[in-house]
Amino acid sequence: MYEFWLVWNPHGNNPKCRHDMAETAAAEAERLAREHPGQRFYIVHAVEYREVDVLRKVVLEKNPNIPPF
Repeated sequence: MYEFWLVWNPHGNNPKCRHDMAETAAAEAERLAREHPGQRFYIVHAVEYREVDVLRKVVLEKNPNIPPF
């Protein structure tokens, strides 16, 4: 996986487009800023992520005090 850029507006929807280059993200931010005067569009550079990959199976005991359905 490679680094990427997003354009984010804190008053808008979540970003839906990943940009592979800073230049395309900047162009998109400028386009959106022109469409929405007075709003800020941040160019966010993703360089790292964290992930925990844990899957476990837990079998629960039957409660003897509750009748079956």
